[in-house]
Amino acid sequence: MCCCDSGMSITFQNITKGVLILENLKRVQIADGVHFNTIYDERFKTSRIAVTFLVDMDKDKVSANAIVPNILTRSCREYPTFREFNRKLDWLYGTSIVGVNGKMGDFQALTLYGVCLDDRYSLDGESVNSEMAKLLCSAIFDPDVTHGAFSEENFKQEQRQLLDAIDAQFNSKRAYSLKRFFEVMCANEKYGINKYGTKEQVLSLSSQDAYNAYCEIIKTAKVEIMCLGSSDSDSVCELFKEKFSSVERTPIDGDTLIIPKADSVKEKTDKLAVAQSKLIIGFRTDCAHPDDEVYSMKLASAILGGTAHSKLFNNVREKLSLCYYCSSAYDANKGILYIESGVQKENIEKAKEAILSEVEEMKKGNITDEEMTSTKLSLKNSYLTSVDSSGGTQAWYLAQVLIGKQITPQQQAEIIEAVTKEQVVAAANKLTLDTVYVLTSQDAEGESE
Repeated sequence: MCCCDSGMSITFQNITKGVLILENLKRVQIADGVHFNTIYDERFKTSRIAVTFLVDMDKDKVSANAIVPNILTRSCREYPTFREFNRKLDWLYGTSIVGVNGKMGDFQALTLYGVCLDDRYSLDGESVNSEMAKLLCSAIFDPDVTHGAFSEENFKQEQRQLLDAIDAQFNSKRAYSLKRFFEVMCANEKYGINKYGTKEQVLSLSSQDAYNAYCEIIKTAKVEIMCLGSSDSDSVCELFKEKFSSVERTPIDGDTLIIPKADSVKEKTDKLAVAQSKLIIGFRTDCAHPDDEVYSMKLASAILGGTAHSKLFNNVREKLSLCYYCSSAYDANKGILYIESGVQKENIEKAKEAILSEVEEMKKGNITDEEMTSTKLSLKNSYLTSVDSSGGTQAWYLAQVLIGKQITPQQQAEIIEAVTKEQVVAAANKLTLDTVYVLTSQDAEGESE
């Protein structure tokens, strides 16, 4: 994807053609656009293998892509029914294999991951990790397919699940308002596409459409395989290398579009039957991975509204009582900072003014030493505890290899500790208001805009 004149881009980092060592991380390229990452960690009683396929967010393909991971985790050619597949998982000490549909920057992240008993605890020295890897490879490379289509039963089941996920997104008005906010703010960007697509798109899908999407994913996605635990990973690496060697691949060469500044402010109001209005305010930050300034922006966002002692919580929610909740978040992959709040309809304008006032106060440098100290402690603790689980550890290292920063949680905590007030103020002054989105109740007549 090329960038327009008003933007810049960051690309996926092809960190190495050989081996990368990041403390206990070993990374090797095993095929075109495919990397195998070994994370040796003895803290957990389980082993985890996660295969993440990164594809472009495409509004015409997003629903078909979204359904693929869960179909693949229901069966394979060797175990063609859901029951047989799960019986095999049960035999492997209760192993689980799960499919996940997510989003990372302008990319759809489709993940299949398996979790099993670490080989240290198996009976008779058997390698549960290797057996799980074989089953995972069977699901990915040898699915249950007949006449160019997935099993109709499996497809229909996952189609219903995807429709339920879209309904759940609508039924949670906080989730719905956030979805709509990104659609408005990033209307002409891939980032604004819903990771599930639309109900109409899902209903129009066939099992053949899903299989065609699967074939394209296998051939074109950038792939990151994470193998976490203390079990042998060499045999797993060789297995995936062998499987991918039989695939003729032309991996995507995409990037995430970063818009550094907002030229104008977009305002949008949606009306539904809601008791509590939602106000979301979005900023462009002129700061995204792999820029070093992202750490100052992370701290700025947390001081503004990322903790229970933040400016937005203390001043807008507590002192002024204008919001039920009010918090900020910063996506360093996209370079967007947004503030979301739940408010009474009559307080929308007051809350908006109060929130923007807090942003201006930060730009002026009105940040106390206590705010700096407390927020740093909170952020550092969140980094250090993020790897307390195998899933959190896998997610941390996946993020690191994709941005090419090669930073451990301890190192990131040290970087945050070294950020100065002046750097936070400089980060705050990069913020430009882009979008104000409101979800509020219908008019008395019951009509909506």
